Amino acid sequence: MNSYENIKAIRAAGVTLKGYSESETHRGLAWSCKVYYQNKVGLVSNSGTGGITACHVPSEKILSIVNDLKLNGYKLTLDLAGHEGIEPTEPGEWFVDAITQMVDEVARLRQLKRLVKTHLIIRQHSSENEFSFYKVVPSDASKARLVRQLGSDLIDFMNDEIQRL
Repeated sequence: MNSYENIKAIRAAGVTLKGYSESETHRGLAWSCKVYYQNKVGLVSNSGTGGITACHVPSEKILSIVNDLKLNGYKLTLDLAGHEGIEPTEPGEWFVDAITQMVDEVARLRQLKRLVKTHLIIRQHSSENEFSFYKVVPSDASKARLVRQLGSDLIDFMNDEIQRL
């Protein structure tokens, strides 16, 4: 999964998750968040007991959100524990899977935004990871040094783009 591309798709579609909360239960992780799409449209939550994820979002809003996410290139991660899953065809199921996945992606964006201040974040050809991190304060001098060090392996510096999201 390329979570960064999904983050850009979430932003382009105008979907925002707010009020995320979580707690450990004896059987898993209970969580909930409010979903915004132009304005607040509802709540999605999971009790953490192994049951289904509850979705309190009107079906017409679900359809609009799913269409916008897909149009902007949002992809569900269908590979779980080495087993390839099947993408849901019903919009409600696709929406719940997407929101569940977005919770992790939004947390990842928050982490990246913290690192932007203390690390150079780059994409490079030789890395299998989405990003590479260099613990150096971002500056023109540190970027020039990294360009000399990595040469053609460097694809792009990502700090400015991450900060804008």
